[in-house]
Amino acid sequence: MSVINKLHSGGIVACYACQAACAHCMYGSAPGVDYGYINEETAAYLCERVSRFGCRAMHIGGGEPFTDLNGLVALIKTMRKHRIDIDYIETNAAWVTGDEQRDMETLNAVVQAGGDCVMVSADLFHIEFIPFRKVQTLIHLLEKARIPYFVWQARYLSTLSKLDPDALYDEKRLDEELGRGARLDAAAEYGMGFNGRALNLARRLKTKKSAGDFLSGKPCDNLSGTNHFHADLYGRYIPPGCTGMGIDLSDLGEPLSASAYPAMSRLYGGGLRALYDYATGEGFEPVDTGYASKCDLCFAMRKYLYINDEKNHPDLTPGWFYRQGY
Repeated sequence: MSVINKLHSGGIVACYACQAACAHCMYGSAPGVDYGYINEETAAYLCERVSRFGCRAMHIGGGEPFTDLNGLVALIKTMRKHRIDIDYIETNAAWVTGDEQRDMETLNAVVQAGGDCVMVSADLFHIEFIPFRKVQTLIHLLEKARIPYFVWQARYLSTLSKLDPDALYDEKRLDEELGRGARLDAAAEYGMGFNGRALNLARRLKTKKSAGDFLSGKPCDNLSGTNHFHADLYGRYIPPGCTGMGIDLSDLGEPLSASAYPAMSRLYGGGLRALYDYATGEGFEPVDTGYASKCDLCFAMRKYLYINDEKNHPDLTPGWFYRQGY
């Protein structure tokens, strides 16, 4: 029995490279490391595969898609060629230079290729790496050029406008300016998925429970759902919210073999209980201090399996995801 029969809304992870390493990032994107950018061949195959399963529109995200303007333009053109509508293009505005002509040329290149809506990130996480001035400048340019856009999340704009627009704010400085626990409060109300780097936030926010409290024989809703899935530059389907795992696009619509997908096949077939039985059989031992969520436990098991036997767990991808500090 196949686990993926129909796809709905989704996004393309054009790259994992980013100018920021935000505390809420599910994908573990970070600056200073080049993880590559989706090429035209992979993009074309991705479009063909998702359309075959009913998906007709996707957004473009990352990482930061604007890290490679030529790559972004090529991706947009490929999506248009294959009749995949572009819902929006995500950006953290880090690429904004302040040179209006140069920045407008960047936007015009994207629009002329067919990218006609931009999502601008603004919150208490990006502000640690990207000054709010860049966000303000980008919004001004989008309005001036009459390019459709929206801010995610717009409700933080009033709070951010009270800060020095040219400064960066880590958690300590935010607490000094906005009151103790400002970033944790934002995490609690943000509506984020607590996976990847965001697990560090979950461990501070949530009461920990024993591994046994999370074990279930049913797949979680995120894993089995297909709304807001992602597909990345490596040609992998990523279940909604379940980062650090992937199904090769060529295997969509087919049963997952235990040899090619030792972790994912068990999660789909028997939920956390099946993965737990497998991981403990491989030597995994749950910690006495417990876990903040089922995602926390799932990640701990997957990380153990990857670190101890990388070669035999190709479904745990990308590998660097498990070598970061979360």
